[in-house]
Amino acid sequence: SDAAAEIAPDLERVQTVRGFVALARFRPRQAEEAFRRAITLDSSSPLPRFGLGLARVRQGDVARGRNDIEVATGLDPNRSLLRSYLGKAYFAERREPLAGEQYAIAKELDPRDPTPWFYDAILKQSENRPVEALRDLERSVELNDNRAVYRSRLLLDKDRATRQVSVGSIYDDLGFEQLGVNEASRSLALDPGNASAHRFLADVYGPESRTEVARSSQLLQAQLLQDVTINPVPPSLAETRLSIPSGSLGQSGFNEFSSIFERNQVQLNLTGLAGNNQTYGNEAVVSAVHDGLSLSAGQFHYQTDGFRANNDLRHDIYNVFAQAALSPTLNVQAEVRSRRTETGDLNLNFDPDVFSRTRDRDLDQDTARIGARYSPSPRTDVLASLIYSDRNDKFSEAPSESDFDVREKLAGWQGETQWIYRRQSFSTQAGLGAYTVDRTLRLRADGGAFAANSKGDIDQYNGYVYGHVSMPSDVTWTLGLGFDSYSNDGDHLHLLTPKLGVQWQLTDAVRLRTAVGRFLRPALVAEQTLQPTHIAGFNQFYDDSLGTKSWLYGIGLDTRVTPRLYAGVEATRRNLDEITFTGGDRRTEDVHESAAQAYLYWAVHEEWALTGEVRYDVYEYDDGSFDKPDEVRTFSTPIGVRYFNPNGIFAGAGVSWVSQDVQRGGGSSFPDGDDSFYLVDAGVGYRFPHRRGLVSVGVRNLLDHEFKYQDDSFRIGGDRDEPALNPLIPERTIVGRIVLSF
Repeated sequence: SDAAAEIAPDLERVQTVRGFVALARFRPRQAEEAFRRAITLDSSSPLPRFGLGLARVRQGDVARGRNDIEVATGLDPNRSLLRSYLGKAYFAERREPLAGEQYAIAKELDPRDPTPWFYDAILKQSENRPVEALRDLERSVELNDNRAVYRSRLLLDKDRATRQVSVGSIYDDLGFEQLGVNEASRSLALDPGNASAHRFLADVYGPESRTEVARSSQLLQAQLLQDVTINPVPPSLAETRLSIPSGSLGQSGFNEFSSIFERNQVQLNLTGLAGNNQTYGNEAVVSAVHDGLSLSAGQFHYQTDGFRANNDLRHDIYNVFAQAALSPTLNVQAEVRSRRTETGDLNLNFDPDVFSRTRDRDLDQDTARIGARYSPSPRTDVLASLIYSDRNDKFSEAPSESDFDVREKLAGWQGETQWIYRRQSFSTQAGLGAYTVDRTLRLRADGGAFAANSKGDIDQYNGYVYGHVSMPSDVTWTLGLGFDSYSNDGDHLHLLTPKLGVQWQLTDAVRLRTAVGRFLRPALVAEQTLQPTHIAGFNQFYDDSLGTKSWLYGIGLDTRVTPRLYAGVEATRRNLDEITFTGGDRRTEDVHESAAQAYLYWAVHEEWALTGEVRYDVYEYDDGSFDKPDEVRTFSTPIGVRYFNPNGIFAGAGVSWVSQDVQRGGGSSFPDGDDSFYLVDAGVGYRFPHRRGLVSVGVRNLLDHEFKYQDDSFRIGGDRDEPALNPLIPERTIVGRIVLSF
């Protein structure tokens, strides 16, 4: 553009192009100057006026920018794209009716343009109309290929990936969680460098048990791939094993209250929570964007006495995040997090009356990381991440027949890099990682009669390559191969980890997914990694013990029966070689996990959605242990209904029938048996106008049923005795929540 300006400085189109180039380089004032020059040269051209509006919006002057876009639209009233962006400007000013009018006009002017359908879906979602939003977004995806007229195929695929992520987020609002995971994984097969897809997958993993490492890893990848943004990162989202029930803090995405126009601004998001059992919490994030720099700082607090004695929990988390676009191709970022956690005995060991009244656990962890993304071309991204973490864990039992005190310190570095390359029909991810952890362990038991101290290192080096190939066009193959070198206290392991996944679009409405792969649980210092966490929609990162080897087998079929009715089935099998400690000895034991589920989701009406699922889970432990069950079989059938009114009111109710059979060996000190029960949940809320937030009240276990249930804490054990996320509580719990955005 500079060379063209030297040759023809008085040509309007040259100055207009210079303006858009400056916008891409995060130089809005330079862009404004170029657009003004172009308008002087040709005041009848709509394009420089449109660019001037974008430059002013980018600088935070939405009113003047919207006025310029209005002028551009007046100069060319029949251009659908200008109407879509004028609607975006009205949306940024919280003038939703005017935005909707512009989107409707844009749809009429160019019925083949997906853009107005996409933005109108976001508008309807903000107006508490998720069923209508789902319809518009699916229409946007259907029309997306029409953008090939003026977009390259590569950018076309990135557009489709972004749209499918948006469809996924609305599935989440409707309670269509499995479809959300499917859509996010589909998006990542189209474009593994899509930040929105990674962020959405992190969000939908939130309420799922034993996928917390996958969730926090998806968040890390989203952060490294994202452009400078006002969208905040809640402090709680990057942490694992918080053991906070779904529907509490962190469950409503702050992003849904953000503008779809990036501009210089400051934003404040607040969440408050209160409930029975002395439950209180809050989360606050302030974020700001100025040209190519974004900053955010947040704090998170949660406390509860729990439903029984010594069931208390307290978290305090703080984070500061900064990102800078040094150039259009280079982004750098840094983050610091600090966490303090205090807990009693949170585990459910089948009988809720079997617990420790004196167990106490304190966790202090400080984490710092730096990262960078280099994008030398639209086809290529290079990511780099370096994380340092210092973790101090204290686990103790007060004087009793089995008193003990364990203190563990883990301090280490984690360095990773990943290369992402995309073409029309295939994409590649290749990465290297190095993890080193210094571990110090001190054990005191039996009133000090027994004492032991140990010090050692955990080291791991790995490399991997994944390829996504569409051949033929309706079949996407995922092929991967990794190598891990793992060392823990003198034990060495070298392992090849092959992966194979297939996603086959049998018809427009039916998709078959299947996967097989080997995996090694890495020694992550901060429970985050750049490695791909899923294969063809199947999660491969589970919260197993460090160093656990596993094989994963999965198959699933997803169908769209009618435009509003979705159904699917999925089955997985995992064979694990799990590392455990018995009497101070370290050994490998065989574990088998099988799971199957079927779902039926129905958008009955524009204001109603129904969900139904059947889930079956089997855990089998071959070698027997005093603290692990030999077998756990769990069957559940959650059914729910949700209501959304355009006036802002939303409500939901659900009933779940659960049946569980727990078997233990004769030497176990924990109870076994079987129990069957049903639970009723309900909630109601109101979404404030103009994306200002929401308020809600939810009740879990409405009928206050007592029951026996074994949670997943025994699966996470190993060298970290940490609680699992438990969605079931044998007591009525009431939680009120408010979310505010300024």
